[in-house]
Formats: sequence, C-alpha cells, structure tokens
Amino acid sequence: MGSFEQFNWKGKQILIVEDDKPSSILLTALLGRTGAKLYFATNGQQAVDIVKTNNSIDLILMDIKLEGMNGIQASTIIHEHNPNIPIIAQTACVMAGDRENCMAAGCVAYVSKPIDAYELLQVIDKYINAIKIENTVKTLS
Repeated sequence: MGSFEQFNWKGKQILIVEDDKPSSILLTALLGRTGAKLYFATNGQQAVDIVKTNNSIDLILMDIKLEGMNGIQASTIIHEHNPNIPIIAQTACVMAGDRENCMAAGCVAYVSKPIDAYELLQVIDKYINAIKIENTVKTLS
C-alpha cells in the first residue's frame, strides 16, 4: 500500500456531488490534501448546472441516491453534454444491477460506501492521470 502523499492533483478540478453532510466532510478532508480545486453540489440538477457553466471540471464524484434529480439522471445528462469528463459513482446502493446502471449512465467507475479512502484515491488517480496523458498526446500531435 502506498502513501496518501503520492496523490498530487494541483491544477485539477473535481466536482463532488453529495447530499450527506458527513460524507461531504470526509471527501473534503480526503481530497483537500491532493491540491485539487473542489466544487460541490448537493443534488443532480446543481451538478448539471455546474458542468454546463464550467468547462474546466476534470472529474466528478457522483453520489447516486440524491433528492430530485438522482445521480444516474445527472450522470446521463452530463455524459451527453461532455462525454470526456470521467464520472465516478460513489454510492451505498449495492443492489444487483446498480453498477451496470451507473456504467450505462456514463460513469467510468463505481465505488461502494463505506468508501475505502486509499481505494478511492487510486481510482481517481487513474482517471486524473489519463487526462494528463491525453492532453500530452494532443500537445505532441
């Protein structure tokens, strides 16, 4: 197991979509140490609005069970608007078919709650680094 200090995402922007205050506090504490700029939404509609007005979001952590527009609906709309933003579903919903529904909505990964902090950081890092590699390839072309 590596060190939490290996995750340095300075210059990256992450949208956290979470309506549970303790979960938001945990994610803020965890991701705040990475240097990423954090944005917050407490429901699906806010998440969609943020993505439509901010083209700089690099990654989204999407809770699935939200009031109003849920995470599946929001992920579908966001994915249609910008399919290049990686959306990681994070949810306590672990019923049969939940993972498949998340992936069908455009999510690239699925992390179940309670969240393993190091596992979540590794999953995020995989997609944040993919963004870096993709941008480097475009620059070299």
